[in-house]
Amino acid sequence: MAAFRQLSRFGFVGILATAVHVGAGLGLHEGVGMGPLWANLIAFGCALGVSFLGQTRLTFPDSTADGGTFVRFAVVAVSGLGLNQSIVWLVTSVFARPYWLALVIVIFTVPGITFLLLKFWALKR
Repeated sequence: MAAFRQLSRFGFVGILATAVHVGAGLGLHEGVGMGPLWANLIAFGCALGVSFLGQTRLTFPDSTADGGTFVRFAVVAVSGLGLNQSIVWLVTSVFARPYWLALVIVIFTVPGITFLLLKFWALKR
């Protein structure tokens, strides 16, 4: 039961961070006129902060939220983004398959890997 609760909280924080990322990115791009790459980078930073606070307070409350922990957390987040992009590139460019298939693969791989890296390394007590 504790594992299910932890996974549920991880998912909730992930959905919240995704909403912040999308909202900030669209707001900066559509509302302010910022270029999409800069808007996305800044939005990723906003979502990173939300995710760090949520994961250290809700999902892994026994973790220490100090500078070293944040650096490890950021490494996991950026690695997840890199894995996400790599999967999309491989599926769409190398294997010439549809983008939706890449997203399905991302959804079923990246969050699980991210969860394990956070639990057993970045936010391990």
